[in-house]
Amino acid sequence: MSTFIKNLKLKEQAEEDIYFARRDRELIEALHRKELAKHACCPSEKKNGKSDPQANNARNYEKKFRKLTRKHRDQPRRLLKAYQQLVKKIKKRCRLR
Repeated sequence: MSTFIKNLKLKEQAEEDIYFARRDRELIEALHRKELAKHACCPSEKKNGKSDPQANNARNYEKKFRKLTRKHRDQPRRLLKAYQQLVKKIKKRCRLR
């Protein structure tokens, strides 16, 4: 009888850990989205004498962000490194510090 109770407690703890891990991942992703949005508002670049609207730059970066998120969904460390590289690329391209 006591092992049954211990197993129930372990099951509840596991469910709680899974819930908080999922929530933490969602919060971290939201923070990365916020940082990406802040840096994606760089001045538009000129191609062939025509300037691209800022919206296109931000939209392209958002597409890259979603692609990285799908690609590294089950690998949090690789996902973090990919996010950092994307933000670094945006900063460099937009000449931000």
